[in-house]
Amino acid sequence: MKKLAAVISTTLLVASASANAQFYLGAKAGVSWLNNLCTSFESSCDEDSWALGSFLGYEVDEFVAIEGGLEALGETTGASYKDAGLTAYTLAPRLTFPVSEDLGVFVKAGAAFVKYGNKDDENLFGSVGLNYTLFPYLDLQAEFQHINNIDIDTSNFHANTFTLGFRTKFGGSSEPTPEPVEEVLVEETVVEEVVVVTPVVKTFETKVVDSGSFELNSSELKPASKQKLDELVVFMNEYPQANVEVVGYTDTSGAASYNQKLSEKRAQSVANALEAEGIDASRITVSGQGENNPIASNDTHEGRVQNRRVEITVPAFEYEEK
Repeated sequence: MKKLAAVISTTLLVASASANAQFYLGAKAGVSWLNNLCTSFESSCDEDSWALGSFLGYEVDEFVAIEGGLEALGETTGASYKDAGLTAYTLAPRLTFPVSEDLGVFVKAGAAFVKYGNKDDENLFGSVGLNYTLFPYLDLQAEFQHINNIDIDTSNFHANTFTLGFRTKFGGSSEPTPEPVEEVLVEETVVEEVVVVTPVVKTFETKVVDSGSFELNSSELKPASKQKLDELVVFMNEYPQANVEVVGYTDTSGAASYNQKLSEKRAQSVANALEAEGIDASRITVSGQGENNPIASNDTHEGRVQNRRVEITVPAFEYEEK
């Protein structure tokens, strides 16, 4: 009981550290196997079975959560029991370490209350797994879990599971997805008295290429997304005085050095698409800002999607109308 109380105290302390949290609910299924249940004295023993589970979590931020679970680890035969059901109630902190924009590694370590047949025990458990964000509110996961030293009568054994599952988030704050940026040609005319030639200031409204325009976890621009640059290419060909600045940005997921390189590569990918349409490289300035200058909160998935972008800007220039 002391093990369970210690884990509950730790998880409540973590939960109180942040108000920017949301809940998630999930389910999983797979296989289970027990170690050291069978002895050489038993003529019939079966340590392998199925596994089903459900879990509820409280996500403090994208890295830390508190998770409780209910798991049925099938029916096994051994330790003087025949076709006995094994049930576990678990509680633990869940720590997630991002590998890329949508993929992360998570670990859990906490307490489990286990019932086998008509006996029960309190134990420590741990797990490790992979988490993949399929949609903004739906994740897929694969997990290996180990419950240590289950003491039932005169037997002492371990319980292992490997499961595949999903989780869905709810109750957190959400930010609206921005409307697509309209491509608008802005023209400002400066009129001078008694001047034959009228100087005109031209520019092109900043265009945003979002992360959905690139291949998954890549800096390669999708072929269909290159068509979004057509109007800008027409403008650049019509006004050879115009130059263009291409700047890439990312969210804060993953290492800052990885994000910096990714922002530079995505900006260069857009620049390459402009060059392929005949825009001279000397008219294009390319840079990456990595995690800098976010336009939305990195605490939510929707905010991180907005921050993963490439901005295309044409600085204002003057030309003379004939």
